[in-house]
Amino acid sequence: MSYSLFKSYLNVEEAKEIRGSLLVMAIPAMAENVLQMLLGISDTAFLGHYDWRIMTAVGTANQVVFIFQAVLVAISTGSMVLLSNSYGANNHRRVDLIAWHAIYLSIAAGLILSFGSFFSDSLLSVLFPSSDSLMQMNGSKYLQIIMAGFPAMSIMIVLGAALRGAADTKSPLIVAAVANVLNVFLDYSMIFGKFGFPEMGAFGAALATVLSRVVGSVIIIVLLFRNRRISMSRKPRRFSKWLFKEIFVLGLPASIENFGFSLGVLVFANILFISGPQAYAAHRIGIQVESLSFMPAWGMGVAITALVGIYNGGRQRRMSIGVVRQGWFIALAISSAIGLTITLFPDLFISLFTNEPSLIEEGRLPVRIIGLFQVVMGTDYVVTGALRGMGDTSFPMKTSLVAMWFLRLPIGYVLVRYFGLGLFGAWIGMMADMAFRTTLKFIRFYSGKWESTADSIQARSG
Repeated sequence: MSYSLFKSYLNVEEAKEIRGSLLVMAIPAMAENVLQMLLGISDTAFLGHYDWRIMTAVGTANQVVFIFQAVLVAISTGSMVLLSNSYGANNHRRVDLIAWHAIYLSIAAGLILSFGSFFSDSLLSVLFPSSDSLMQMNGSKYLQIIMAGFPAMSIMIVLGAALRGAADTKSPLIVAAVANVLNVFLDYSMIFGKFGFPEMGAFGAALATVLSRVVGSVIIIVLLFRNRRISMSRKPRRFSKWLFKEIFVLGLPASIENFGFSLGVLVFANILFISGPQAYAAHRIGIQVESLSFMPAWGMGVAITALVGIYNGGRQRRMSIGVVRQGWFIALAISSAIGLTITLFPDLFISLFTNEPSLIEEGRLPVRIIGLFQVVMGTDYVVTGALRGMGDTSFPMKTSLVAMWFLRLPIGYVLVRYFGLGLFGAWIGMMADMAFRTTLKFIRFYSGKWESTADSIQARSG
């Protein structure tokens, strides 16, 4: 059976109810992710006014971190989809069991990943070689501290996903707000040496981020145990191999997608360095603006994943489709407004990250391209969220990897290396990637080929 986003599956009252539910969930999710991104972006923004080369080094180090975050994506995606379907089926015992496994797996994964801090210099040298000793030294220093703090990051990401699976997007927002206020204060103090702190540059930025995440992880554990929707037992549940497998089987495609995409971003960065470090610095600013701009669409995608999962678990397929349609309309409206603002006023956003005139000049192009592609990006997040909520996590993985490795990288390399188009050529590759994967995911949703997966998860959840 095919499902069109241009066709209404709900009556007027149902559509109104769905819109309300989406906004109640999506607005906190949007705000939370803006704040989560600001944990990293505030480092970039402060360091951009400290030394643009150190800012570039930290941006590169964060790309390495994103590669290792793929493990957390598997746990968080699997936990959220399973928990939302079980919550929708009113299977409270299973909800409690999944939440406990989210805790076990987040702690275990965080501790294992933190060992990467011992190899930060080697990781950065291999994945992103640079002849600039200042950039290499500061990037390595930043990466070492951030990776040592992986347990706190893991707990915040995974438990936040578990709470969202139970339709609670406000608790993760509270955690992100507290962590960000603390991070901004510590960033300013530790990078520039204010309020009695020594001037620590990149090291201070990393330390501020880790300390903020430690505080956030403690708060989110407390909120999880107090959450009435999940109603966690105070006694730890026995570890289940079959549930562990179920979480990973469901989350693994999203993890592979994240890993392959992040690795591709690193390769893409090396392509950009053909045009020089300043071109890459302008690219990093463009990426940071992009990260801020897609937060509303990301939040809507998260809300759609959770609500689609809840309705699917409750055996209400028609309502699930209605969620996607209403979410898409809201995302289109928001994305259009953001895109117009970014396209008309690029300097307003670039100046958040640098006051260097040459970088502002070079950064206008990628930022304007971001503005023009907002609607495409919004559609991508909505349809991806819908497919994941139905349990179809493998198709988004396949399309994203094909788009990255067979479109973005080859097109970008050829246009930069052989046509001398520099930053513009690289970003043509990026936009081709985005348009391709969004189109394929849209077709996949329309085709209804995800129904067998959705039915399978529905049966296990009840």
